[in-house]
Amino acid sequence: MVFGYDFVTLDDEAKHARRVLLNWYPLVAQWSVLVVFAGFQLGFLLSWLANKGLEYERPRSPSFNKRLEGQWTWLRKSRQGWDRMVWWAKKDVISGWGTRAEWIGGGVWTAWLLYLSVVETGNGELSFHSSSVLQMINASTDYLHLTKRLGAIGASQLPLHYLLAMRTPYSPLQLLTRLSHEQLKSSHQILGRIVFFLFSLHAVLYLNFFIRSNLLAKRIQEKDVIFGIISIALFAAISTTALAQIRRWNYRVFYISHVSIANVLVVPLYLHVHHIRPYVWEVVIVNALHILFRFTAHKTYTGTITLLPGTNLIQIRIPLTTLSSTLSWRPGQHVYLSLPTGKPYSASLSDQLILRSKTNPFTIASMPSKDKELLLVAKTLTGNTKKMSELATSLAKEGGEAPSIPLALEGPYGASSHLPDLSSYDKVLLVAGGVGATFILPIYRSIVEFRDAEHAGLPQVRCIWAVQRLAETQWAFSSSSTPTFAPTADDADPEASDATTNLTPSSPPAVEVFVTRGATSSLPLGSNGEEIELAENETLLSLEEEMKKPRAGMVLKTGRPKIAAIVDEVFSKGTRVAVVTCGPGRLTRKVKESVGRWVEQGVEVYWHEETFGW
Repeated sequence: MVFGYDFVTLDDEAKHARRVLLNWYPLVAQWSVLVVFAGFQLGFLLSWLANKGLEYERPRSPSFNKRLEGQWTWLRKSRQGWDRMVWWAKKDVISGWGTRAEWIGGGVWTAWLLYLSVVETGNGELSFHSSSVLQMINASTDYLHLTKRLGAIGASQLPLHYLLAMRTPYSPLQLLTRLSHEQLKSSHQILGRIVFFLFSLHAVLYLNFFIRSNLLAKRIQEKDVIFGIISIALFAAISTTALAQIRRWNYRVFYISHVSIANVLVVPLYLHVHHIRPYVWEVVIVNALHILFRFTAHKTYTGTITLLPGTNLIQIRIPLTTLSSTLSWRPGQHVYLSLPTGKPYSASLSDQLILRSKTNPFTIASMPSKDKELLLVAKTLTGNTKKMSELATSLAKEGGEAPSIPLALEGPYGASSHLPDLSSYDKVLLVAGGVGATFILPIYRSIVEFRDAEHAGLPQVRCIWAVQRLAETQWAFSSSSTPTFAPTADDADPEASDATTNLTPSSPPAVEVFVTRGATSSLPLGSNGEEIELAENETLLSLEEEMKKPRAGMVLKTGRPKIAAIVDEVFSKGTRVAVVTCGPGRLTRKVKESVGRWVEQGVEVYWHEETFGW
């Protein structure tokens, strides 16, 4: 007996009855996720009803003083309580170990799947089925029933696991949850760990059975066991390469191994036992649709790739025609750029596979509908971005303007398509760090450049951008660009303090650029610890001085932004505030910590933090 379970011998009728249960409970496990999706739809409905109930005339004075009075007070208080709970759930349990919501959700789902693995397998309980045979099976605590059930329940989660990894916006899960691929990735990771845990229990219990029954030497040579061992080994490999340490060490190793193993894994699983083959076929269908959707999102353009002087930034510009479908892309979306070769585009299968495996995410730093171009900016590190930097250098050596080359893009993707109407908030705070501005600035421009100065209900916007060097802002504030909005009165003062820029709804605000390092400091280090020498120090000094000249739309400040003071000033005059941030973890954590204090006080906050994890 093991954990109250016996190695029992069943006749054919009893085995058939056990098989009925083994087929039924995995189906329950698979389809029970519909309850989660129903919960999302209920949440959307309640949120819509709450917003309708809380609609009121927006004040036309800048004070934004609103009190919780009237017949809808209970609804506002309920909304505040819900917002506090959601904010609490989004906090990390331990830094880098996931949020409370992820741990609670993962724990609840694990407990549910374990329950479905155990129910009606033993401990003397009577079956809910009318068959006396099933009652007999459950009274005998069938060890193999439990062992098989764990594997079947794990297999039933594979289609959902693969659906959560779909990058395409046509994913049914993204449509049902209104979350992007990047936002669903944590659920994919958690479910992967749960499936691996169930399969590991399945393998360990079977191994124990083989050893105690003196069957190990015989069964280890049979195909079902061999393919089962191969499957669990592949799961171990894919789980290991998905560790955060591996992703930080070499993202390409993680990506290629993860995708390759995920596709190969279906073969040994299919050959392991026939009972889980329906779930394997579902995985094959999901993979086929994923490939099809990604193929349709992969298009070739012609553009230029250059290095920004005095920085370690790559700049890619792709002009658009008036008939291009990309003109409808939304601010803040991103694309995956295949490693350009500088050679004519090839349609061969081998070259296409290489293109799709050597990609990097680039946020669209322009507004396609207005700028009539795609602007992509990224920092040179290692891998593909280093190769792109080398390609840009080689193309520049030919003299003159950078030549146009074929560029393959896949997209657009991103959570920005699910952002609310930010103009409906009292105030909007946008915070960017480094190249995080490629996400923030298009959103900022979409609010500022399309605002109606005579409309008193529009929000006051404050945009903070922290950079190490002023030269890093040249892609956004180049001297050759035509100003799209007028500077504020503070623009002429390059030594302006970090106090709030005086804004009025009729005066479009400027971006507050904080330069955190001096121009004479060494350039940022690459991930390999070596300096990225992209410009001589004299050139850098000259460029920094040039960038200090007053530029439309920018307020130049020195030092690190005092995030806590900025957040407090923004929230002190607004009851509905939207905060969007993108940048280094230390910066975004500080913003989140400062905003959290106001959430606890009952301020209605929309929060979005843009991150790229894979």
